[in-house]
Amino acid sequence: MQVLNEIERLKKIRILYACETGSRAWGFPSPDSDYDIRFIYKHEKDWYLQLGLRKDTIEVMNGELDITGWDLKKSLILLKKSNTALIERFQSPVQYRSVRGFSNDFSALIEEYYSARAVYFHHYFLAIKFWEEMKDQQQLKLKSYFYLLRSLLSCNWIINDESVSPMHIEGLMKYISDEDRGMIRELIQLKSGENESYMHDCTKDQRRLITDLLNATENKGGNLPVCREDFTKLNNFFIKQLDATDNK
Repeated sequence: MQVLNEIERLKKIRILYACETGSRAWGFPSPDSDYDIRFIYKHEKDWYLQLGLRKDTIEVMNGELDITGWDLKKSLILLKKSNTALIERFQSPVQYRSVRGFSNDFSALIEEYYSARAVYFHHYFLAIKFWEEMKDQQQLKLKSYFYLLRSLLSCNWIINDESVSPMHIEGLMKYISDEDRGMIRELIQLKSGENESYMHDCTKDQRRLITDLLNATENKGGNLPVCREDFTKLNNFFIKQLDATDNK
């Protein structure tokens, strides 16, 4: 992807991994959905040997491309906290770049540092926020319905399966009924032909699915596992990446 090459040149960085996120990676895009590109990058080793705080993110808007990068050190600190957005990026079905071995090695670290409880509460609080905004509306943006639905499906996955949850909505539907899966797939098909501003009249069953998932996932996070790993493996990985000269 040429735009990533240009970011590398202008910012004097090395992009280690880049992928698609957002609705195109989640499995329910609209025709006018942006391309949400996220990447992890590193500087030369000397960049990190400075006492002052330095900017550790890069943001670029380029037409329909919404591009954000996180520095490697920042990313590893966030992984220690089991940051949901970061973890999901390595489940993305669309990867634009991954230097040799980086994706596999980072994914292995995700398995080590994954905290089901942290990811559950991330999605649960998002779901409650979305629900409070739309529960009294008969007509709402289909995009907003899917954001709420995806958060609840993620919570439902986590309380049924403590492994790292899928990013794509198709995988997240594993623990619901065939009937509900069929209904969601019909909505995905509808959304694929409507712009993001499309307002949808929810059916009784579409609302019932939301309330069923809310009831099924409420107050289920407290007993989920928490990662107890220290920084050792992350430090070793960080040093290994900074020492690497063949990230091609």
